[in-house]
Amino acid sequence: MDTKISKPVKIIAISAAIIVLVLVNLIVFMTPQHEQTYVYSIEDTLVKWISGSAFPALSIYHDDPLHHPPKIVYFRNNSTFQLQNPERWQEPVSIGRLISKEVTRLRSYNDLWHVPNVSVDGNTLSYDFSAYNGAGIDCKHAVYNVTLSVFKVNVSTGKYREEYIADLPVDDLEVNNLPAAESRIYRISAELIEPKPDEIYRLMFRIYCPNYFTDYNDEQKMMEDICMRCDGIRYDSSDFFLFGEDAPAIPTMIYDKR
Repeated sequence: MDTKISKPVKIIAISAAIIVLVLVNLIVFMTPQHEQTYVYSIEDTLVKWISGSAFPALSIYHDDPLHHPPKIVYFRNNSTFQLQNPERWQEPVSIGRLISKEVTRLRSYNDLWHVPNVSVDGNTLSYDFSAYNGAGIDCKHAVYNVTLSVFKVNVSTGKYREEYIADLPVDDLEVNNLPAAESRIYRISAELIEPKPDEIYRLMFRIYCPNYFTDYNDEQKMMEDICMRCDGIRYDSSDFFLFGEDAPAIPTMIYDKR
């Protein structure tokens, strides 16, 4: 019985093997399209649209306390709120990369600085948000929607777990007369709730970038018309942690996803 493989069959087999090898390499090494789009949308929103920021990246899970969000302690015996390490939040921090006034070139990441200016006066928490117009068109009016969500933190098992409690009232940001490539400081304020001595709350502010703004000709400028690769829902998120005076410390880098 002749077991030789004919030349055409060999050619077909080799070609198929090459095609399979190419496809495998594409699947393994090619960056997923949705990840590319996500990266572009964040970057483009920062430099080509109405955006802004308050803090650099901060996380309660970080092993370095310098990267933790602001901490507030409530003392029930005299009904007072105290911001911990207040001097830290009066220092300039780098918040990201935006376009310079020349518009044609990007400033480096460390060129843009902002003072969070966090304060607690009575039961009112306040901090500064830097709004930025990267759309290339002078803005007559825009609205940043602001939300404040409260989560109760449970660390009784030695791990971090949280439970949504409520949304608290907070005013939106009304931005008027913000020229192209300019930034301006706005104050965010909200009243604090009173935790029990052993409770911890996470306060999460979200400041949503406008989907449109009005120019000086009273025309609406839509995000998708100016920045087609921008994400339709973009926001700046800032966390604060509110502790009762007897609340336990939050374990670092341990999160319970259950």
